[in-house]
Amino acid sequence: WKAFGLPGSAPKAVGIFANQPSPYKSKVVNVWKGALILVAAWLVLLVWTALFTSGKEVFRDRFVYHAAAAGEKSLVTPVFELTGRTCSVEVSLRTDLENDWAFFSMALINDDTGSAYDFGREVSFYSGRDSDGAWTEGGKNDRVIVPAVPSGRYYLRIEPEMESANARLRSVNYEVIVRRDVPVYGFFFLALPLLLIPALFVTFRAAGFEGARWQEGD
Repeated sequence: WKAFGLPGSAPKAVGIFANQPSPYKSKVVNVWKGALILVAAWLVLLVWTALFTSGKEVFRDRFVYHAAAAGEKSLVTPVFELTGRTCSVEVSLRTDLENDWAFFSMALINDDTGSAYDFGREVSFYSGRDSDGAWTEGGKNDRVIVPAVPSGRYYLRIEPEMESANARLRSVNYEVIVRRDVPVYGFFFLALPLLLIPALFVTFRAAGFEGARWQEGD
C-alpha cells in the first residue's frame, strides 16, 4: 500500500484466497481427539453403571381396586428394607386394564422418620379395530424412578382412582414391584450429543472455509 504512495492503511481483506491456509485444519484434528477421549470416558462410565448397579428387587405384591368399594381408598404395603448406599429406587406398576384408565397416587415413606417421596402415575390402555385394522393406545404398565433414596425401612402408600361413571363395573388388578439401585440411562444418552457439539462446530467451520476457498478458485 505504501509502495503505491496511497494515504492511510490498506482495507481489510475480503473473501478467501485460493491458496490461503485453513486456520481450522489443526483445530479439527485436536478437537476430535478430545471428543474421542470424552466418548471413551462416557462409554466406560456407561459400562460401569450397567455392571455395578444391582437392580435388586426388595418388594413385590398384588392388589385389587374396585371403584365402587366403600370406605378408605388408599392402602399401605408391608415395610421393606432398602440397604446399602443412597441410590435410586424404581417403583413399577403392572395392571390388567382394558379400554380404561387408572391413576395411582403413591408415596414412598420412611417408616422411622416419616419422610416421604410423593409421586403419581396415570396408566391407560385402549384397543380396538377400525377400517385401518387393529390399533392400541397407551400401555398397561408404567414405572417411576425416585433418585437418591437413603437406606432404611420404607413402605408405600397407594391410592388408586378410576372414573366414577359406572363405578360398579370398574376395577383393576395391579402388581407393584420395588427395586433399588437401578441404572438410569437417560442422562447418558442426553450427554452424548453434548460431548460432540464442539467437534461438530469446528468441523462445520472448517468445511465452510474450504467451500469458500473453492468458490474463490472458480
